[in-house]
Amino acid sequence: MLGNVVLRILTDGRFWRGPAPKVIVLLSLANVAAYQWRAGLAEARRANLTTGDVSALDRTCRYDYSFGEDLLATWGDVPDATAQPLVIVCGMSQMFTINEPQPGDQRVAEELDDRLQRQGIHAYGLAAPNLCNEEAFFLLLATLQESRTTPHSFIYGVCFDKFRNIDLRPGYQRFLQARPELAAAWRRTAEEYREQYPLATDKLLKTLVDLQSDKADVRSSGDVWETKLRNLVGAGMPMVAERKELNGFLQCRMHLLRTTLLGIKPTSKRPIIRTRYDMNREFLELMVEVSRRAGVRFGMYVVPLNPLAENPYVGDEYVEFKSWLGNLAAERDIRFANFENLVPTDDWGTWLGGPDFKHFKGAGHRRLAAKIAEEFGPESKTAAMEVGR
Repeated sequence: MLGNVVLRILTDGRFWRGPAPKVIVLLSLANVAAYQWRAGLAEARRANLTTGDVSALDRTCRYDYSFGEDLLATWGDVPDATAQPLVIVCGMSQMFTINEPQPGDQRVAEELDDRLQRQGIHAYGLAAPNLCNEEAFFLLLATLQESRTTPHSFIYGVCFDKFRNIDLRPGYQRFLQARPELAAAWRRTAEEYREQYPLATDKLLKTLVDLQSDKADVRSSGDVWETKLRNLVGAGMPMVAERKELNGFLQCRMHLLRTTLLGIKPTSKRPIIRTRYDMNREFLELMVEVSRRAGVRFGMYVVPLNPLAENPYVGDEYVEFKSWLGNLAAERDIRFANFENLVPTDDWGTWLGGPDFKHFKGAGHRRLAAKIAEEFGPESKTAAMEVGR
């Protein structure tokens, strides 16, 4: 019956005189283009993640090489903390982006691991682009759920402009959904600290509600059928199969168009969003509390900035932010360092035709790793990461 209906439509002259043939031609051309571009789109996305450093993604298993996109796939690479003391270094894209990479360059986590292994300590990197403090808290809590991944020390590179960001990225959401014990710890923490940190804990509970809602939607028969149909169609239509890459490509182009039309530059000043800023401050304080309770030594540092590049920070707000961090460290008796001026001008690269204010060359990674080891390592004056609990 269906075949007869299709045949009647195709033999009807109105079908060929209408818009359908043009739509078919356009869809065919779009699918050919998507097929031709699919490799380039994937490469472009990875290049965007690492500022062009795609060839250096050597997967040495000393950092989350999915950069937050697939933590489930890389979690098994976290060194066994029951065999050797483990140091987790956590932060945003500065930790894995190598500007103008050269042979032999390594990321901060790899450089730090090389240094600390001389004292019988392993280092591992957990970093993702634009990492917010809710995500940093998520990574800390995730490591605490089993002795194999519980670190001796958790070192966090604190970045001022990331206090504008909120929510868990999809890769972290999938990890949280797949680990019931982590979700339970997430809820317990929110309930326990609700009076002390209302903004952060309300957000923790909202994240759980959203995840449970998403899970229920996925279980519905309609969504299961839709997923199967999408996968079936995607097998023969590259435009459907690569829809996520195409969406990311188009959003990136729209973002560039918006910034061009509005005259927005990397150095354009961006005032803080007060509610998000306050929430992220609470998340950082919550990390300190949870680390202390778990017996994990928590340390934090202000990330380096390029002295040649104008940053997008409002001066007074940035000064207040650094003062608050210093006071928090003093009040909670945690190790803190300001590495803002650590990396010299020659060790930085360029971005969008000007000096990159946040991502440096391989020499910068070596310099930062050495300073982290000096300030937070077992041989530091305060022994903030001294081995042995």
